[in-house]
Amino acid sequence: MENFKNNLEKSILATIAYFDVFDYTMTVAEIWKWLWAENSEAIEISEIKNLLEESEFLKSLVGNGRGFYYLKGKEKLAELRQKRYNLAEKKLRKARRAVRFLGLMPGVKMIAVCNSLSWANASEGSDIDLFVVTARNKIWTSRFWTAGFLALLGLRPKKNKTRDKICLSFFVDEDSLDLRPLAIGESDIYLMYWVSQLMPLYDKDGVYQKFWISNTWVNNFLPNIFPREQVVVAKKNNSAGRSGFGEKFFRWLQIKMMPANLKEMANRDSRVVVTDKILKFHANDRREEYKQKWIKRTHELGI
Repeated sequence: MENFKNNLEKSILATIAYFDVFDYTMTVAEIWKWLWAENSEAIEISEIKNLLEESEFLKSLVGNGRGFYYLKGKEKLAELRQKRYNLAEKKLRKARRAVRFLGLMPGVKMIAVCNSLSWANASEGSDIDLFVVTARNKIWTSRFWTAGFLALLGLRPKKNKTRDKICLSFFVDEDSLDLRPLAIGESDIYLMYWVSQLMPLYDKDGVYQKFWISNTWVNNFLPNIFPREQVVVAKKNNSAGRSGFGEKFFRWLQIKMMPANLKEMANRDSRVVVTDKILKFHANDRREEYKQKWIKRTHELGI
């Protein structure tokens, strides 16, 4: 630690190193917004800009070009980012078209783009991941109708056929907006960035704001983050309805149809969660892998 002028240098480097795991270069504004600074107060963007320009230590490890910052030796990533940004714009247009209809399904209260597409880092063959919040006691009903609608249109991903398909693998109801119980350990860096990068495309009854307030615990590590603006306004004819036979039937039907591997993994940990409040089907949950890659990079950088 004696090599660092102050903790802010460490935070800047740790932030750039994390996004390097995903081959993502960063602007000054992005480094500021997504600054990884545990137990820190909010920091002025000018402080970060000045350190990037003046710190000899940072300049020895961080390169810049085309308005982006990255670890030294990763100059080509700036060009890759532009390509992925252009791909993301096309995928987002498709996501918005789908969400216009998905938002009309029973019980749906919020739909947000998540994972790499939410921060415009999509690859050519990637699918479109959506996070869905439903009304209480409607999670199975909402999943049935949204997934069924996409299946009818041939828009659900299949093995070896994921490009631009719509993936619905994460639902919570409006009483389960706090995602901290799903964290791996105290500092689940992937989950915290995931929460802060959600891109809401549909929002009913201010659920996105409620979601944001429910997850302010991420501010303990990301002091500068702020919510994104909603893009789509909810329609009035999306009725939550009442719980009853329909919800129970859709639960029975979907569990019966659930792949054996998901049933086997269900509720053993936070990768696959199957309850009447949360449906999370991330059999290939790579959070720990990404965290270890980040830790390795920080060690190599001397943090």
